[in-house]
Amino acid sequence: MPKLYKRATATELRHLTNLGGPLVVSNLAVVSMGVTDTIVAGQSGEVNLAGLALGSSIWAVCAVTLIGMLAAVSPVVANLRGARDEAGCARQMRQSVWIALIGGLLVAAALLAAPLWSQWIQTEEPVRRVMAQYLQALAIGTLPFAFGSALRGYCEGMGQVRPVMRIYLAAAALNIPLDILFVFGWGPVPAMGGAGCGLATSIVCWCIAIALYWHAGYDRGASHVYRALDLKLLPPRPHWPTLRHLLAVGMPICIGAASEVTFFASLTLLLAAYGATIVAAHQIGLSIGSIFYLVALALAQAVSIRTAQVLGQNRPKRARFVSTVGVGTGFVYALLTGLILIGLRDLLVLAYTSNPDITAVARNLLLLAAAFQLVDVTQAMAAGALRGYRDTRVPMYLQLFSYWIVGLASAWWIGEHFWGVYGYWVGICIGLGTAAALLLMRLWRTSRRQLDKSLATGEHGHNLS
Repeated sequence: MPKLYKRATATELRHLTNLGGPLVVSNLAVVSMGVTDTIVAGQSGEVNLAGLALGSSIWAVCAVTLIGMLAAVSPVVANLRGARDEAGCARQMRQSVWIALIGGLLVAAALLAAPLWSQWIQTEEPVRRVMAQYLQALAIGTLPFAFGSALRGYCEGMGQVRPVMRIYLAAAALNIPLDILFVFGWGPVPAMGGAGCGLATSIVCWCIAIALYWHAGYDRGASHVYRALDLKLLPPRPHWPTLRHLLAVGMPICIGAASEVTFFASLTLLLAAYGATIVAAHQIGLSIGSIFYLVALALAQAVSIRTAQVLGQNRPKRARFVSTVGVGTGFVYALLTGLILIGLRDLLVLAYTSNPDITAVARNLLLLAAAFQLVDVTQAMAAGALRGYRDTRVPMYLQLFSYWIVGLASAWWIGEHFWGVYGYWVGICIGLGTAAALLLMRLWRTSRRQLDKSLATGEHGHNLS
């Protein structure tokens, strides 16, 4: 247990803090761009805001899909870096460009076709038009978004989280004036309304990709870290074994992440029949909870990177210890955030709305949010550690089972037959709790198997040093 190894625990907490801190800031910077879009678009009228809301929900699924497809880059590179295989790290990055290129082109094509398939969405024509224009503007930045995601994974896998943090902070700052410029217009630039936020985001995606490309290829301060990387504008010939491995690790992550996003989206659709007040309270509760969850996601990324690095050093017992410390840290964080959600729920809800009917429901939902925060953070940390072990296929099945069979079924049953919206949230807790329990058991089994394999082959890893 971690308490028996105080020095080792302190060392791993320091590693997780050094990795996780900048990752937290990077994630919050990304979220702040969405907040800026919402605030600026809201000032241009409810039609623009509604169109942006629909468009951004569709873009979120696209973004999660692209990020998930490239999610293997970070842990695979971290594992190779732990083994001091810098040439292998560079090969993973260069080959990931093919995944970014194909995935980015497919998503861009779907976004450009928004005027065709958006007719299926039941909403007012002006809102639908804003949504389609917003998505078409985003298509301009889809390729650099995908390429930037690959570069970010490589840099973070190499332990260079602070330069990434600075780039994303600068991008968040740049997004503010660009939003204002394109939404309201100025001089020769016409006012584009909510669609202007899509163009601003695309320009920011280009800037992020260029900045990361310069950092990894030409930043002298980091040249010693990336010395084996020789980035070209055109990708090298496909190396199918490398591509198959990246996709074998990354696609289950992609499907697992998409299943969680669509799980919550489906609950919102099921609650639509309860009326605008209930839906608004539900959205406020999810929005507040997601802000705290972003920190947990960054910690999970840090656990994934650190676990992969230690495994690359052929220290399976230390890797098991890292994952234990990571899950424990996440649980403590969830306890603290749960107390904040309970103690400050009135203030948190009032930051969104002063409508007494909505606040009455939302403040009660935050009590349940404090409960599902515990299990949600725990399952995120366990999944992060498993990515460090490059164990993603079975966890994907466990997540699909937990969300769509246990979670959705129990949410519908309890909600429709007993407690309404509160029953749906109890179902969320049950689904996420099932995922947490199953992923923890999988983590114990995977780490045990890795340790037994090392001992059987006579390799190192019998202690924590």
